[in-house]
Amino acid sequence: MVVADRHRPPMPNLSPPQEVAELEAALEKSRQVPGFRTLLLFFWGLIVAKCLLAEWAVERYHSPINTFWFVWVPSFLISGVITIGYAYWLFRELPRMPLSGRLVSATWVGCATGFGVLALAAVSDDVFSVYLLPALAAVLLGVGCFIHSVLDRRRIFKILAIGWWLSALWLFANPDVNALGWMSLSLVLLQVLPAGWLFFTRKRAR
Repeated sequence: MVVADRHRPPMPNLSPPQEVAELEAALEKSRQVPGFRTLLLFFWGLIVAKCLLAEWAVERYHSPINTFWFVWVPSFLISGVITIGYAYWLFRELPRMPLSGRLVSATWVGCATGFGVLALAAVSDDVFSVYLLPALAAVLLGVGCFIHSVLDRRRIFKILAIGWWLSALWLFANPDVNALGWMSLSLVLLQVLPAGWLFFTRKRAR
């Protein structure tokens, strides 16, 4: 004999139209997350490629410009504010991101943080030449693309991972000022252009 549980809460009523509309809006925002992530790769790839190209030109031609204050800091401050503002608007009412999305985000945040630690060591403690930083960055970008390919299952990310690792081999073999220019070109070829292609193909598919 089954005894009814008198303490069981009543079944919820059907959602009113306003709640349904809010849910649809949240789901629509959740569909924008992959596009936002791709747009970030495109946007930040351009920013860093521009800064690296300026750094290469200043060092190659011995220009007396302080690139840290006049190139890197303004670019990262303005781009960071734009990124944080747009991310806040997008994720403000977003339901919990699926596990695959969290893993992709964690992968790229981990790669960026690891590179930040290496850059800090190279600049502050002179542990190794700063011209090795592009090679180390290429290795980390290859790792990020490879993990992304496992989660995303699109072949393009495996191709990009191989491209980054090949670029890293060249950069390790040539740790000089020209590594900055090569890294700038690699960012355009292996991040900016693929991210732009992925973004616009996703837009057309929708």
